Amino acid sequence: MQAAVTDAFGNPIYLTDERWDHICDEHPEMESLRERLLDTLRLGRRFQDSIRPDVFVYYRDYADLPHGNTAVVVAVRLGYRPDGTPNNFVLTAYQISRRRR
Repeated sequence: MQAAVTDAFGNPIYLTDERWDHICDEHPEMESLRERLLDTLRLGRRFQDSIRPDVFVYYRDYADLPHGNTAVVVAVRLGYRPDGTPNNFVLTAYQISRRRR
């Protein structure tokens, strides 16, 4: 089931079933965290990838992630279809252990 959310900057972003399957295959620790992924897009911080300017990385800290991880990270491609409509989609997502400041 495809999901769509709007980030804090007003960008609509969608997560396809194919991308969710990829995330769960490559990062099985994410299987129970679909809602956390979507919340990270809605409420998390983001930065632009330095190599691919059309890719933005969203992250959000969570206190109760497994295996000592502290944040969910979601990579998103922000772009447009040929007709000019937004085509913003999740590439991948995973967890990290991030030092808090």
